[in-house]
Amino acid sequence: MRKTMKSVFLTTLSSGMKCAVLTTTSPVSYCALTTLAGTRFEPAGMAGLAHFCEHMLFKGTVKRKSYHINNRLERLGGEINAYTTKEELVLHATVLREDLNKALELMSDLVFHSVFPPSEILKEREVILDEIRSYKDSPMDLIYDKFEEKLFTGSPMSTPILGIPRELKKITSPHLREFMKDRFRPEQMSLSIVGNISPPRALVMAEKYYGKEAFPELGGNNVTNPVNKPLAAPSCLFHDTEKRGTCQTHCLTGSVAYGLHDSNRIPLVLLMNLIGGPASNARLNMILREKYGLVYTVEASYSPYMDTGFAGIYFGTDGVNLDRCRELTEKVIREYATVTMTPLQMERARKQLIGQMSITEDNHEVQCLSMGKSLLAFGRVISHAQMLSMIASVTPQQILHVANEIWDESRRCTLVYY
Repeated sequence: MRKTMKSVFLTTLSSGMKCAVLTTTSPVSYCALTTLAGTRFEPAGMAGLAHFCEHMLFKGTVKRKSYHINNRLERLGGEINAYTTKEELVLHATVLREDLNKALELMSDLVFHSVFPPSEILKEREVILDEIRSYKDSPMDLIYDKFEEKLFTGSPMSTPILGIPRELKKITSPHLREFMKDRFRPEQMSLSIVGNISPPRALVMAEKYYGKEAFPELGGNNVTNPVNKPLAAPSCLFHDTEKRGTCQTHCLTGSVAYGLHDSNRIPLVLLMNLIGGPASNARLNMILREKYGLVYTVEASYSPYMDTGFAGIYFGTDGVNLDRCRELTEKVIREYATVTMTPLQMERARKQLIGQMSITEDNHEVQCLSMGKSLLAFGRVISHAQMLSMIASVTPQQILHVANEIWDESRRCTLVYY
C-alpha cells in the first residue's frame, strides 16, 4: 500500500511498519524510529524501564561496543540520539546525505541486536539516579513531573519518565530484553526519513533494515497483534503546597485536557498560545512580567496524549507576590471563559499561531520527528497545509467552550513549591 500526500510519501513496509519519506534539497538527512514504548507501557513495578532502555541501547550490540556506537556517525560529522516520553521511545539521527544508509543501519543494530551488558547496567543505573537527583536543583522541571504524577494518579500516565529509584534498582538485562521484545514490534513502530533522496531509494534502505526479515518472529505475517489502546487516565483533584527550600515560589495550575483525537485539541492549542505561548505578547507575559514586573518566567502549555492530555499554567515569583500572580492569572482565564473573542482578535490569534507553526515546520529535524509521531497517532502524516486549515477554522465559540471546560475551577488542580 503506497500513496503520495503532498510532498510526503507514505508506505507500509513488508514487516507492517509504517514509513514516511519527505524529499528535500538539503545536504543533510534526518531519520527517526518512533516506537510506542514510552513510560505508560512499562510493566507494574518497573517505573523508569523505558528510559533505562533508551540509555542502554547505546551500551553495546552483538557486533559493536559502546565506543563504536558513539563513534559510528560522530566521526562523519553526524549524530545519533534518543529520548523517551510518556508514550514513545524515539531514536533519531542527523547525517550528511551520503551517510543516511549508515544511520539507518546503526539504528537497526541498536534496536534489534542490543545485548544490555550487566556491567553497563550497573554504571548506567547510577547515571540515571544522578539525573533524578539533579531535578532537585531544577524546581521548574520537577514541578511539572510531580504535577502529572498527582494528576494521573491510578494510571500509568502518573509514572515519572526517569523512574522511581527503588524500582530502577530492580531492573536487569532480562527485563530490558523482554520490554524490547514486547514493544519493539513493527505495528508499534514508524520510520520517518527527511532528506535529499528519492522515495524509491529511501524505501530500499528502509526495507533492508526494517522489513519482515528484521523481525524473524513474525513468521511471514505482517501484523500479528494490534497496538494496545491505553485506558483513559482519570483526574485526581488536589491543591497542594510543598516546602522545597527554593529561592522562588513556583506555581503550576491546570487540569486533564483533550487527547490527540479530540476535536477540541486545536482550539485548546490556540487558547493556550494566547494565554501564555512563547511570544512576548502572550497575555500572561504582558501582564505578569511587562506590566507589573512580578515574574521572569510565565507560560501556558498543553501536552496532548493518545487518549488524554494536560493543560497547565506555570510561573515563578517571589513568595510575597504569589497571591497577586494567582489573582491576575485567574482574571485572564475568566476573560477567555466569559467574553467571546471578536473577529479581529480571532484573525490575529490564528495568524500568530500559523506563523509560529510555519517557522517551526521549516526545521527538517522537527518535521522528521513530527512525521514519526503522526504515523503512530493517526496512521498518516497530517500535512502542514491541513494543520493550517484546522487552525484557520477555529471559531470564537470554540475558544469560549474550551476555556470554560478546561479551566473550570471544579476540575482544576494546583501545586506550589516554596
